[in-house]
Amino acid sequence: RDEPEEEEDDEDDLKAVATSLDGRFLKFDIELGRGSFKTVYKGLDTETWVEVAWCELQDRKLTKLERQRFKEEAEMLKGLQHPNIVRFYDFWESSAKGKRCIVLVTELMTSGTLKTYLKRFKVMKPKVLRSWCRQILKGLLFLHTRTPPIIHRDLKCDNIFITGPTGSVKIGDLGLATLKRASFAKSVIGTPEFMAPEMYEEHYDESVDVYAFGMCMLEMATSEYPYSECQNAAQIYRKVTCGIKPASFEKVHDPEIKEIIGECICKNKEERYEIKDLLSHAFFAEDTGVRVELAEEDHGRKSTIALRLWVEDPKKLKGKP
Repeated sequence: RDEPEEEEDDEDDLKAVATSLDGRFLKFDIELGRGSFKTVYKGLDTETWVEVAWCELQDRKLTKLERQRFKEEAEMLKGLQHPNIVRFYDFWESSAKGKRCIVLVTELMTSGTLKTYLKRFKVMKPKVLRSWCRQILKGLLFLHTRTPPIIHRDLKCDNIFITGPTGSVKIGDLGLATLKRASFAKSVIGTPEFMAPEMYEEHYDESVDVYAFGMCMLEMATSEYPYSECQNAAQIYRKVTCGIKPASFEKVHDPEIKEIIGECICKNKEERYEIKDLLSHAFFAEDTGVRVELAEEDHGRKSTIALRLWVEDPKKLKGKP
């Protein structure tokens, strides 16, 4: 006798409680998560029958200029497709039940964030760190090479998402920095622990994302939130603007990882790596299963050089001769 009731409950869950203006996207009354100013529900794209994330953002008191800036940015994000960027499908303003909010529809990410991964596993294997950092860099390179360049401005482990079975990572929460800003002091946009010093001045470029990437890598390498020794945002601000690195930086044991992080979180943005330099760094080189090294000493006097080729992982060669 209980069974039909259960079916009815399922039916209730599957009833759409809202639709997008054009009717393409449906919202279900299934909450997937909530943050300080957004609530995420399960949604559906009726064109593809693929589940999506329906995010409702509290409509902060945005100035006309901020609202315009957000709309321009969101329009730009709608067209972006990259394997390491969370797809952004649509956005609109809604005033359901007398409450004004902004609705964003994005790709649904089901396997949590880097933050939840670090909480669960405490230690990240070097191979995983390398692969995930490489993917974050590829996503950032894609954003920075758009015309005009797209700067994330609020990159952190909480908005880097892990995707399903393949365990690849995607950068999310794009376009939220403008909205977040309305709740802070006017010039403060991001998250203090991950904010480059120049972000406080409002004069910044793509290198703020490099700084934040360095902080993400630091958190991945130590499983410790940067500047957790500070009690409040003012203390972090003082350290960041004086160029004092987080205490956890000294806990990074691998010298190569420490060097990369150090070159990303420099106070002076001119000294930081660029994304393309990081991607060509030996640490992030794609693992092809083959290693090449010099077979003999060469002091620049010989007209030929002998190389030795090591096949380290035959499976990766995939039938190459």
